[in-house]
Amino acid sequence: MRPAVVDGVWEVPESFNFGGDVVEALALDNPRRRALTHVDTIGAIRRLTFHDVALGASRWSGLLDALGVAHGQRILVIVGKTPEWHLVLLGALRLGIVSIPCSEQLRAKDLAYRIEHSDASLVVASRSLEGELSLLTNFLEQPPPVLYLDEAATRITTQRPVAYQSTSTNDHAFILYTSGTTKEPKGVVHTHAYTFAKRMQAEYWLDAQQDDLVWCTAGTGWAKSIWNVLLGPWSCGSEIVLHEGGFDPHERFDLLERLKVTVLCQSPTEYRLMAKLDEIADYDLSHLRHAVSAGEPLNPEVIKRFRDVFGITIHDGYGQTETTLVVCNAPGDEIRPGSMGRPTPGHDVAIIDERGDEVGAGVEGDLAIFGRPPSLFSGYWRAPEETDAVFRGDWYVTGDRATRDKDGYFWFTGRADDVINSAAYRIGPFEVESALLEHPAVAESAVVGKPDAERGQVVKAFVVLQPGFVASDELAVELQEHCKQVTAPYKYPREIAFVDALPRTSSGKIRRAVLRETEVRAARAVSALGEESPPEAASDENARPVREVSAAEAKDEAERENISIAPGPEPETQEAWKIDSESEPERTFEPWPEPSSTDASRSQSTQPEEPGRLDDAEEARREPASEPSAAEDEDSDPESSLVARMRKYDRRGDDAPTIDPHEAFRSRDVEEWPIARERDDDTDGDAA
Repeated sequence: MRPAVVDGVWEVPESFNFGGDVVEALALDNPRRRALTHVDTIGAIRRLTFHDVALGASRWSGLLDALGVAHGQRILVIVGKTPEWHLVLLGALRLGIVSIPCSEQLRAKDLAYRIEHSDASLVVASRSLEGELSLLTNFLEQPPPVLYLDEAATRITTQRPVAYQSTSTNDHAFILYTSGTTKEPKGVVHTHAYTFAKRMQAEYWLDAQQDDLVWCTAGTGWAKSIWNVLLGPWSCGSEIVLHEGGFDPHERFDLLERLKVTVLCQSPTEYRLMAKLDEIADYDLSHLRHAVSAGEPLNPEVIKRFRDVFGITIHDGYGQTETTLVVCNAPGDEIRPGSMGRPTPGHDVAIIDERGDEVGAGVEGDLAIFGRPPSLFSGYWRAPEETDAVFRGDWYVTGDRATRDKDGYFWFTGRADDVINSAAYRIGPFEVESALLEHPAVAESAVVGKPDAERGQVVKAFVVLQPGFVASDELAVELQEHCKQVTAPYKYPREIAFVDALPRTSSGKIRRAVLRETEVRAARAVSALGEESPPEAASDENARPVREVSAAEAKDEAERENISIAPGPEPETQEAWKIDSESEPERTFEPWPEPSSTDASRSQSTQPEEPGRLDDAEEARREPASEPSAAEDEDSDPESSLVARMRKYDRRGDDAPTIDPHEAFRSRDVEEWPIARERDDDTDGDAA
């Protein structure tokens, strides 16, 4: 793969399509190279080669094309941690369709906003979202069509692959919605140049190489999943791990050991909870050679814990939805605990003042990026004023405050706005306040981030009640449950303080900064005293009962539900699914070469020996199984695969249930494969 930055200068081609220029190129070079290891909720393993991924993506391109989704149009993708997420996004990228990945935890109101704001033409979703999506009619007069994965599965099996289009690096590729402070979420627009630029952080920070097994644990609705569950590792030819289950520190260690993961990317919260385990030294992470963290500053004591036990130094990094990784502790650099690190190649990062002038070492100011590197967003969707507001001359101002020392290391000090960063989730106070106001007991509220040792911050709400309502623990719980129902559950306030009034400016604006600073001071006081009890509620003279969430209640909701792709009902006619768009020329196809014996031998001779994933017996089954005879099919136990899949995953056992991918897909014939053609000029979507 060609480097993204040479001698500090970006080398971005005029035309680039990640689906064709990366995934298909890897499949053509070595069809048998493994691309993805998927672990489902019960521990069953499914492995895909780059040939499998490229073929599946081309079929999804064909399906999207048959549904009438055209270049520049937008689709919402609400799919959890399953390989179909990759295939849908790649299928869209190949045709220049703009994907909007969304968290499965979003509610109908959240989804309706994104649909209406982006003018989405189609929603692709897991069947588990059917209930929430059925409520879209409460918010939208005419919701777009919804294609569920089980319906798509019946079509994909007979869908003819479609050639990828040549896309300009200026064409839109993704819209990633991110929380704001006083308004609805903003749509961050990234181009195909961004999909090319992602290889920089994968090479420089992840240190991903062709024989690596990379596990980034981010959820599929977040920017970091685009970084390192899709674009980054594959840009380096690495294999990706995708775990469908929720986070459990014991299971996480167990899977790292069993799969023999070599590169790990986690949130600081996950590292913190894993570092607290008493039995941490019982796990064998000898195959793990590199670990990184991003989303919020990582505590120095956690870095020390992993270094002492495993000899692994966690390399902290900094980036945003609007950017790629722009500051990091790179492999080989001196690690200064607590520091964000130094700028990554291709990024001129500095601390500036209100006039846009750089400040001296040790002086706090705004963290900013100079110019318009391809890793930077092209703007907020349909929000030119908000886009202009984050630029100060030629500087993009991140909204974060920091200092830089004399050696060029950056040190994070806090957010310049009110966005809450909890366990790597960005949560806008406006969204939580709006949810609270929908409850009849709430007159007004203010939401801030309260310092938390494990999550960085937790959401705390200060609530003024309507006349006739009395503050109580029961009402606090009711408000928490209400928020979980009307907005994504991860946004709910983990603490609620009932107050008589909120601090305001002379013009009547709520002063969240006063509430936030009170919480920060209280947390510092508790830390200084060495106490573990929570600080008293802010504004003591006005405070009434505070609802503190127990550890059990604070445990994250399951990250994703188990999703099975089973044959669904007969699909509607293609005409019923057609989306208005200009007709495109008929696509041409050429045969896709079947992997030959010479390919296999070349793979074995040129590829370093890969570590076993579970045990020697399973590893011996890596070569493709021969086609079974009819007699063998008749004599085989039809339930054997199902039993293996459904067997309860037990991390204490020696063996995890494993599904051999070649057995699972041996009935699939090698399909015809398209060769890329130049796309005709097409109108793009609305500019950001």
